[in-house]
Amino acid sequence: MNEKTMSEHEKIRELLPLASAGVLDASEEARIQNHLRLCTNCATRLSFWQELQSGLRRIPTPQAPASLVQRTIAIAQNALIEESDRRSERRIIAVALVFSWLFVAVSWPLAQFLGHGWMAVLGSGFKQGWENFAVFTALCWLAGAAAAIMLAARKQRERRMA
Repeated sequence: MNEKTMSEHEKIRELLPLASAGVLDASEEARIQNHLRLCTNCATRLSFWQELQSGLRRIPTPQAPASLVQRTIAIAQNALIEESDRRSERRIIAVALVFSWLFVAVSWPLAQFLGHGWMAVLGSGFKQGWENFAVFTALCWLAGAAAAIMLAARKQRERRMA
């Protein structure tokens, strides 16, 4: 056999288990049938795989106990519910975070405007108050961090009790 024929022979040999299972498309099946007319070795291998496939079909399939199936379904449903809850919590935290950013960004200029008018917002008074704005922002973030820590601690207690 030349190299090209040997390569084709090896490819056919790899397809024999799939042919015995009946999962090949029509073109692959025809390719195997053409090869089997010329190669008794592959025809013998195909017979072996077909006998093995037939024997495997006769082996009874074990069935899981109904109680195990029900427990597995319940565990999977609980896991899906918990994941849905976590996604919902992440959305709520994201909305709260965006709200807090917007609140911080808008509240200082608004406080300056309410306290001192437009000149405080547009004029030099606003520029001089950047330190106050930084302190205000830091306090807002600290309050947010404290709230997040308290929510996380509460959630952990709830999970331990469940």
